[in-house]
This record gives sequence, C-alpha cells and structure tokens, in this order.
Amino acid sequence: VQSVVNSIAKCGYAVEFVQKPEDILNARRLVFPGVGAFGACVDALKSRGYFDALKQYLQDDRPFFGICLGMQTLFEGSEESPGYEGLGVLPGKVTRFEADLGLAVPAIGWSGVAALQKDPWPLVMPQQRCYFVHSYRVPMPAGGHAPWALACSEYGVRYVCAVRKGNCVATQFHPEKSGKVGLQILANWL
Repeated sequence: VQSVVNSIAKCGYAVEFVQKPEDILNARRLVFPGVGAFGACVDALKSRGYFDALKQYLQDDRPFFGICLGMQTLFEGSEESPGYEGLGVLPGKVTRFEADLGLAVPAIGWSGVAALQKDPWPLVMPQQRCYFVHSYRVPMPAGGHAPWALACSEYGVRYVCAVRKGNCVATQFHPEKSGKVGLQILANWL
C-alpha cells in the first residue's frame, strides 16, 4: 500500500485513507489496491461495512482504480474462494492459472500488456511491460472481446489484465511497481 501512496504523491496528489464507509461515499476518487486472498478481502470489506458502500460507489459510476486483487473483486466471484460473492460490477469469475501450463504460480515478473480497445485510456500505448504478482486471472471473454476488457497479457495463456467500465478502471498488474509507465498510467487516471 505504501508504494501506491508514494506513486500517487509523485503524481502530485495527496491520499486520504478510508476510515469508515462514509469516506468511500464521499471520496472524489478511490484507489483500491488489493493484496491477499479473494475471500479474506471480501470478509474484511464486509466486516468494516465497506462492501455495500463500495458497491454503491461503483454503481454510481464514480472514479475508481483497482489494483491486483482490487481488480479481481470487481467480478462476480473467484475460484480462490468458492461461495464468496465479488462486487459484481463485471461479469464472470476469476480463475487460477492451470497447473498443466508448466509455469510457476504465482506469476511474478514483468510481462507485456496489449490493448484490446481502440481507446486504451488510461494505459500508455504503445504499452510497455508491467509488473505482475498473481496466481489468479480473469479469462479472456468469449470471442476475445468484451466492452469492459481493456487490455490483455500472457502467462502460458492470454488473460484480461486491465478493465474499464465507465469511470471504473482496474489493472491486474501493479502500476506502482511498473516504473515510469506505471506512474504515467496513474497520472493519466488521476
């Protein structure tokens, strides 16, 4: 979280931390970096009263930037935590990288990012490599396209690594750890 705060500060903005559900509803912009397990994240959001406030904020199409697990929670659910509902802003379920790919999981390191939309805002095009750390991914939509699928990457299989729906933007990669390109993505969004 501190690297996200530092990156936002480098872009010229100050961060206020959410302390209560009303802080979410009153935010001008909301950045949601997520680290850990899907179910534990949902439990934490619900136990603090943030889940419904966040869902309302997103339904109102207010400026949101999710990072890693912050992107995954936008979906209906995850194989990581069966029975846990996500925020449901985007359709589908987050899945684990298949063991038969023969690759180390979690996927850790730099990977290329390719735009799936003509207007890839806030991404930087031509996109350079970004930094990833994850075991779960958003599968490519049927036909390789969905209006919310902003960009893809590849780790044994192509998957969605950035989404955009209205004012809601999220990335599976960590812009705060992706050097100048990541800072530019955050600056574009801010």
